[in-house]
Amino acid sequence: MTDGRVQARWSKMCEPVVYCFNRPFLNSSLYKAVFAPILSSLEGRVVAVGIGSAGSRILSSLSKESITIDRFAYVSCDAGDFALAGEGERILVECPVDQKLNPAMVRGLAIKTNRRIRAAVQGAEVVLVVAGLGGATGSGLAPVVASIAQDEGATTVGVAVMPFDYEKKLKFYAGVSLRRLRAASRGVIVIDNDTMLRSSPDDLTLTDVYASANAEAAKALASLFAKPSDSAVPVGTNKVLGAILQDGYSLLGMSSSASPDKAEEALAGAVVSIGKIAEAKEAEHAVVILTGDQSVSAADVGVAVKRLGSMMDNQNVDVEYGVRYAGSSQLQVSLLASGFKSTKYDDYDPLAKILGGKTLDDDMDVSLTDGLALIQPCD
Repeated sequence: MTDGRVQARWSKMCEPVVYCFNRPFLNSSLYKAVFAPILSSLEGRVVAVGIGSAGSRILSSLSKESITIDRFAYVSCDAGDFALAGEGERILVECPVDQKLNPAMVRGLAIKTNRRIRAAVQGAEVVLVVAGLGGATGSGLAPVVASIAQDEGATTVGVAVMPFDYEKKLKFYAGVSLRRLRAASRGVIVIDNDTMLRSSPDDLTLTDVYASANAEAAKALASLFAKPSDSAVPVGTNKVLGAILQDGYSLLGMSSSASPDKAEEALAGAVVSIGKIAEAKEAEHAVVILTGDQSVSAADVGVAVKRLGSMMDNQNVDVEYGVRYAGSSQLQVSLLASGFKSTKYDDYDPLAKILGGKTLDDDMDVSLTDGLALIQPCD
């Protein structure tokens, strides 16, 4: 974690946020011993890899924002996912069209592309692995890409978009993949599709539902990794990573309001969205970003920071904050809360729950499609 490659790089991204060191957590012995050697010399060598349909679409939107991510790569089994992609490596996993794939089969088919994936993340200090979990591609490849990035010496952060509640057949694969992604990463941000659409109209088409959820996820991530500018007072990538690189999971929630008490109302909605996934009071660290037009005031920021502890029923939560002046008069609050040891997604993987976190086999299963047609069904 503190080898020569890590020590020799990383600086420019931290320059705007050196003032952060008066925070309790950043003065702690844990931060100084574990995180400071990595974060203090961050150089902006940040790579994001979008996997599958959701991951590619979220990254396509992110690539158009002014953010601290330097390079992008896209990995998918469907070339159509690259249609809207911005600049960056596009890695197609060739799959047979006459077989229904599962995550193990996708991992097997992707073996011959692992060298290109490794090249895409080579030299990176931080790698974000963005994927929708539940389908074969995202569930199969997200842990693999994270593992490759970690092998290359990068600080790897998984960004897992979990299925809608009605997508019940996707939950098992999503739960297994989330556990494996956490094991292969230094930290994981979890985004719940249902919470992304709390304020959306009920009459959206299915296409609009997925597009809206991906757009909201991209917007929330862009607020976390915003660059300093005349229209943004960002949290700072080192603070964001400091919150994420904890035991357990980080949860990302959002909410909006245009009411007279919009700061408090939007913050309350974001806390509620976190509470639907885990016990909000278990959060140890939080990052709050307010996004809106020039009507977003310093008082609004103060309300959000002061009220967060009581809303989460935890006055000891360490809070960082930022502002983005963009969009309409409707205020959007993005809330990243971290340190959760358990979430509702534990129930998605019942075997792991029965085993109490232990596993029968730590290695990810891989299967090959060649010859599968010759295998007779057991019944």
